[in-house]
Amino acid sequence: MSKVKRNDPCPCGSGKKYKHCHEPIDRAHDDHLRLLRRAMDRLFSTLIEATQAEELLPYVGPNLQTYWEGAYSLDQMSELDELEDRGSERFLTWLAFDAPTADDQSTLVERIAASPPADLELDEHELELLPTWTSTRLRPYIVSEVIKGKGARVRDLLSDAEYSLRDHAAAKRLEDGELLIAHLVPVGDDYFIAGAAAQATADTVEKLQEFIAIEQESWSLEHPDAAEAPFDHARSARLNHFVMALPREEHPSRLDDLLLKGRVGLSMARSALGKHTPGDDEDDLDSDADTDDAEDWDDDDDWDDDADADDDWDDDADDADDDDWDDDADDLPASASAPTVASPATQPEAEDPEHAP
Repeated sequence: MSKVKRNDPCPCGSGKKYKHCHEPIDRAHDDHLRLLRRAMDRLFSTLIEATQAEELLPYVGPNLQTYWEGAYSLDQMSELDELEDRGSERFLTWLAFDAPTADDQSTLVERIAASPPADLELDEHELELLPTWTSTRLRPYIVSEVIKGKGARVRDLLSDAEYSLRDHAAAKRLEDGELLIAHLVPVGDDYFIAGAAAQATADTVEKLQEFIAIEQESWSLEHPDAAEAPFDHARSARLNHFVMALPREEHPSRLDDLLLKGRVGLSMARSALGKHTPGDDEDDLDSDADTDDAEDWDDDDDWDDDADADDDWDDDADDADDDDWDDDADDLPASASAPTVASPATQPEAEDPEHAP
């Protein structure tokens, strides 16, 4: 749709010129969105800082074990960035949005939204955003459509819901059909990546779908009356376990090992409940010799430090020459399934010529 010019008839049908009708309203709306987008980065930084509060210390150790599947201990917290690419940011983002960090099993974001502490000094725009972020979790998305210069349409593989991802830089890097595992936070009608995101090529999607199916059936067998879904709250850490298992050159089979271990566990759960499925015996026999190997995953993954993004928030500043992705990260990793990382940051807005005095 072409942009309405100031002297054009207003689209509302009033018969007035746009500049004398809805332009001031639309301009105020756009300005408000810009303020919210700038507040997004401030709020995210505040939430990450809040994860390091003293009252959360009793919950950090157990959640660290959950997120990294026991690979690291609390004593290694300060070394996470050396042990895992952007390991601290990945864990602390999950700790803020997904992990239960209180006796009532609430998350840090949920508690801050319910009663914002005065010492956080949140401004009006951050306070406006905060309640809309309480349901944000680590989720798997498939890229439905890349929108050049804008972002992408993505579909949640767990719910089939579609979202508009606003990310000028990601539009240069993502391809249709690729996989994105990330925290998406809403700002207005669009969504933005909060923290680090794992990106993998389209041939990984089928394996993730199998992984999700195994997790969902295992959860339903173990918790037949549970209201929550298998990836709610802390259980979203299983998606990080999948990312950790993405193959590298020196460990090409570790994702297959993860799926194998899941199949064996599911077969055992079925048998224990008398829900034996034809074919389980053959699967068990085929996998017995490999089960021990499935325990020995390498915990290093392929998150790409060079894919940090400075997002261009202004629709009028989408010049391809101003792409903010690191030039060294323009090409996808050589491994077909190797993930990369993006992390949004605010940069100055381009001025709209029509808004100039």
